[in-house]
Amino acid sequence: MLFTYRIASGLKRLLRKRCRVLIAIVLLLGVGALAVLYQCVDARAGVDRARRADAIIVLGSAVWPGERPSPSLAARTQHALALYHAGYATHLILCGGIGVNPPSEAEVMRRMAIGAGVPASALVLEDQSHSTEENLANAKRLMETRGWHRAIIVSDPFHLLRAEIIARDLGIEAYGSGATTSPRWMSPGNRAWYTAREALALVWYYAGRAFGTPAWLYGLLKGKL
Repeated sequence: MLFTYRIASGLKRLLRKRCRVLIAIVLLLGVGALAVLYQCVDARAGVDRARRADAIIVLGSAVWPGERPSPSLAARTQHALALYHAGYATHLILCGGIGVNPPSEAEVMRRMAIGAGVPASALVLEDQSHSTEENLANAKRLMETRGWHRAIIVSDPFHLLRAEIIARDLGIEAYGSGATTSPRWMSPGNRAWYTAREALALVWYYAGRAFGTPAWLYGLLKGKL
């Protein structure tokens, strides 16, 4: 009886030890995968792929109190306007719904564009979305109704890899161009934080495609990715 107990105890200790080793290996592999994704996000951020296109899609960012664009939203809009004035595309698709502060992100960008001399006829508003995937899915529908296929996507540089992947999965011929004047990009601390966040967001995106996203969890994260 004592012998049997000792054998059982020994097996339990062995199993616990192997479980701890397995957990450590899984964690190390996870950290390694995230490190690789971080490098991919950062490497893509450093390349501007702007070229002639049917439209420039500007991804939304926060609106501040007083109907003011956040620094990130302002930087994205200004970069898109520079591409427009340089002749890269004849139309701008401005994306983003109403967040914490009204009006919609698309409307704030529209005001900036009109103030910069862009005719209203060159502006297409997508003001219902609250995530990158919704931005691009709605922009795709707007492009289809106009017979457009190729687009430049403007966002913060660290956002470009995921945005291009989502756009191409939707069937958009997409080329990212980063707003390098965004404070999120210019500050080393912010850049590292948001690059890491994008690496995690890529994992989330692929997991969602593979297994689906519960409605309650999507609602919780909506507007944050």
